[in-house]
Amino acid sequence: VAVDAEFVTLNQEEAELRSDGKVSTVKAAHMSVARITCVRGDGDMEGVPFIDDYIATQEQVVDYLTKFSGIKPGDLDANFSSKHLTTLKSTYQKMRFLVDCGAIFIGHGLKNDFRVINIVVPIEQIIDTVTLFHLPHHRWVSLKFLAWHFLKSNIQGVTHDSIEDAVTALRLYKKY
Repeated sequence: VAVDAEFVTLNQEEAELRSDGKVSTVKAAHMSVARITCVRGDGDMEGVPFIDDYIATQEQVVDYLTKFSGIKPGDLDANFSSKHLTTLKSTYQKMRFLVDCGAIFIGHGLKNDFRVINIVVPIEQIIDTVTLFHLPHHRWVSLKFLAWHFLKSNIQGVTHDSIEDAVTALRLYKKY
């Protein structure tokens, strides 16, 4: 199962300038999951999404992070959205079912995704392209660069799409 999650910011980071001139974080920004996408990892329907849930929120979104998430104002509002809106609990239960069934999750930067989703996935069920393609003592490489270098594919152009990211991570894993 290839997976990608997108997030929004519910409140901004609060920082203060200390007397020594350094900036100190008083309150970290609070991220919330906005979209979870799972695509089939093999078979006749490989790369086809079977979960593509937008998570409705009652809280005020401070930043949609559209450049990184592809989420736009209105996407998470039940009154205006054309997306498949659901609750976090409903999507969490689907993810929990996949974890409990022993599904192997393939994606890019899954450690952070699972942390924000607040789900524990055993390490043996995670294949992360961030670590697969990481060279010791070098920086972590973006999915966009890996897609360009190994797949000769340009992703995350004008709009960011979690289906495209999940499929790209799957293609990179298969290439690896």
